[in-house]
Amino acid sequence: MKKAGVKKIIAVFISAALCGSLLSGCGAEAGIGKTSTGAAEGKKTLVIGSGQSAGTLDPIKAYNGWYPVRYGISQTITKMNDDYSITGWLAENDYFSNVDNTVWTFTIKDNVTFSNGSKLDGEAVKKSLENVFKNGERGVEYFTPVSIEADGQKLVITTQKPEPILPNKLADPLFCIIDTSVDNSKIDDNGPIGTGPYVCESFDTATKRCVVVKNENYWNGEVKTDRIEFVYSEDQSTISMGLQSGDFDAVYNVSMNDIGTFEKNSDYKIKTNPSGRTTIGFMNQNGPLGDKVLREAVLQMQDKDSYCKILLKNQYVPGKTLITSASDYGYDTLTDPNAYNPENAKKLLDEAGYTDTDGDGFRETPAGEPLSLRFVYYTGRPEQQIVVEAAQAAMTKVGIKVTPEVHDTQTVMDMQKTGDYDLLCMSINIMNCGDPENQINTYFKAGGTYNATGYNSEEFNSLMDQVHVSADPKQRKDLIKQAEQVLLNDGAAIYFCYPIMNFVMKKHVDGINSTPADFYWVDENTTVNH
Repeated sequence: MKKAGVKKIIAVFISAALCGSLLSGCGAEAGIGKTSTGAAEGKKTLVIGSGQSAGTLDPIKAYNGWYPVRYGISQTITKMNDDYSITGWLAENDYFSNVDNTVWTFTIKDNVTFSNGSKLDGEAVKKSLENVFKNGERGVEYFTPVSIEADGQKLVITTQKPEPILPNKLADPLFCIIDTSVDNSKIDDNGPIGTGPYVCESFDTATKRCVVVKNENYWNGEVKTDRIEFVYSEDQSTISMGLQSGDFDAVYNVSMNDIGTFEKNSDYKIKTNPSGRTTIGFMNQNGPLGDKVLREAVLQMQDKDSYCKILLKNQYVPGKTLITSASDYGYDTLTDPNAYNPENAKKLLDEAGYTDTDGDGFRETPAGEPLSLRFVYYTGRPEQQIVVEAAQAAMTKVGIKVTPEVHDTQTVMDMQKTGDYDLLCMSINIMNCGDPENQINTYFKAGGTYNATGYNSEEFNSLMDQVHVSADPKQRKDLIKQAEQVLLNDGAAIYFCYPIMNFVMKKHVDGINSTPADFYWVDENTTVNH
C-alpha cells in the first residue's frame, strides 16, 4: 500500500474516533475536546492522543499489559521509579528473600480494593499471578514459580531458580494484578477489574479508542478526573494538529518535526525524559541476512550520527549498544566493530561476491539470486519512518535493494513474532523492569518469545544464564556488557537511536507523567484545571 493511502486511512480512523467521542459528538455543538469538561454530564474529561494503542486490554496477551497500567486501570505489586529503583506499590516495602533468592515474601497493603469493591489480599494476588503462568505465554521468561502461597495479606513466591531481582520483574505490566474471580470472558474488550484510579468504560477494537472513568472505590485518595479518553492515530501530523486545534488536551510522544511548535508557545507545557528505549532494526538471519558479511555491510552503511542530528533534529541520541546511553551499560566503553564505514561496506560486498550482474543498479547474491530486503515498520513512533527511509537510501547507494513496508503497530508486533520480515524496526524499552535481563532474553536469547531472527549464540546464551542467577549488581552489569559486546561482534541488529520521550499538554493539565518506565501515564492526581 502506498504511504499516501495509509495516511488517508489513518486520518479517517482518527476522525471516526473523535466523532465517536462521548464528549459531544462531531459538529458545532461543542467540538470534540474543545473544552475539557463534558458539558452534557458536567464532568471533567481529559482527552489524550497517542500513536500507541492496545490490541486487547487483556494484560497477559503479548505486551498489552502496558495499556491497563498506562490508562490507570491496573497496578502491579511493585513499581519502577525514575532512577530505575524499585519500591512497593500494591505491596509494602518490607519484601525480602531467603539467602539464595528462591523464596520471596511480600506483604500486600491492607487498604487496597479492586474497582468492584472486593478487598485485595494475598489470595487474590496469588490467583492473578497464577493466571499469567496458566493462560499467558511470557511469564516463564521472567521466572518459573514452584509455588505461590497466600496467608491473609502475606504472599510467598518460591521459584525454580534463584531470582535476585524478582521485585523488578513483578513491576512489569505483564504482572498487573486483576480480579480473576469475576467473569473475564470479555476482558479483551471490557478490560480487567483492577486496583487503579480508573475503570474501563469502553474499548473499541477497531479504532483502539479507550474511555476510562473514575474508580469510585479507589484505595489511594481522591481521583481528580472523572473521565479520560485515549484516542489513537499512527499519523503523527494528525496527533500534533489535534493538540493545536483543541481536540486533545495532551499528546504522548509528539514528533521531532512538531515539538518546536509547542516549545515556543506558553499555552503548552512539555515533560521530557531520557527513556529506556532503543529503536532497533532487527535483522532476520533466516533469509539473506543469515550471511554475516551482508549484515556487516548493512550496519556499516548507517550514519546514525547524521540521522539523529539532522533528520531527527537532536531529539534522539545516536545508537551504538543495545541498551540506551541513558543507563550505565557500556555505551561509552563497548566497541562497535561495524561503525559507519561506507567504503568498507562496499568492499565487503565486492569481496563476498555480491555483484550487479544484470545492470539494474542492485546487487545479486553470490549465488546469482536477486537481493531484495523487506524493511517492515510502523509509524506510531515518529522516528521509525525516518530511520527506515534513511537506511533504505544509504543501502541503495551501495547497491542493496530495500523495500519499506508500513503496517499498524500490532501487525508489526505480530510479524516480529513470526519472523515475517528481512528487516524490522521496533522501539523496545530494554529497561522496562529497571534491569535489562528480561527484554534481552525475549528478543535475542534462543527460545525468546520475540526472537524470530534465528539468532542463537552459545556464548551469548551462557552469559545471560549467568545474569539470571547473579545477585551482585556489579557482576550483573559486567555480564550484560559482555553479552552486548557479543551482539555487536555478531552484527545481530541495528541500534538506530535512543528517543527522548515527551508528553505535551495544555497548560491547564496536571499530573500526566513521562517516566523512563514509559508505562505510568495517568494516576489519581491527573487533573484538568480551568
